This record gives sequence, structure tokens and C-alpha cells, in this order.
Amino acid sequence: MYWYKIVDKDSKGNYKMLFHGIKGSKIIPVGEWVKSERKIVRDGSVGTQYTSGWHVMMNFDECQNYLSRFTSIKGHGRTIVEIDVRGKIWPKEHSPSNIHLCEWIKIIGEA
Repeated sequence: MYWYKIVDKDSKGNYKMLFHGIKGSKIIPVGEWVKSERKIVRDGSVGTQYTSGWHVMMNFDECQNYLSRFTSIKGHGRTIVEIDVRGKIWPKEHSPSNIHLCEWIKIIGEA
């Protein structure tokens, strides 16, 4: 079973993280396992604190619905990719949507 992730897609076809990069890069390679940085973060400047991880969703329709909350950045298009996940997976408890966080992802391709 694949999971789903919202990403930016640049003009060169690279998939990129929406907000924070890892080790100075926002590009997420396709077909390679990538580990999340685990640290305490918050949503916005005064949001709830939580342990970071890859934001993922189990259901494509829910992910597509959640995608409608975002606007595109100039030169980028938001899209949904199918991913494989491994390692620890936990719910993002304070999220109003069915979002989970996980340790590892591997992009399979566009959903």
C-alpha cells in the first residue's frame, strides 16, 4: 500500500519539500529512501510544538482535498506523489486533517 505526499514540482521536474529542506536542499530524490530530520518544530510562529517528520497521508482523496488549501509558488506547481514509508509512523495529533508523520519516505512517482 502506498501513501501520499504533497510536494512542489519545479520546471525541471524535481520534487521539492513545501517548507523546510534537509541539509540545505529541498529536492527529494525519486526512488531513494530519505530520512526526515527529527526535531521539535511548530506550525507557524506560535503554533503547537511537535516532533518533525515527513508529512504523509494514507488516502489519495483526502490528500487531494488537503492540496486545495495550498496556493502555488511562482515557478512551482503543487502535486501529489505516491510514496513508500518505513520506520516509525505517528499521527500529527493537533492537525485538523488526517496527517501522519514518518521517519523515512521513498517517492515512487506522481499519483
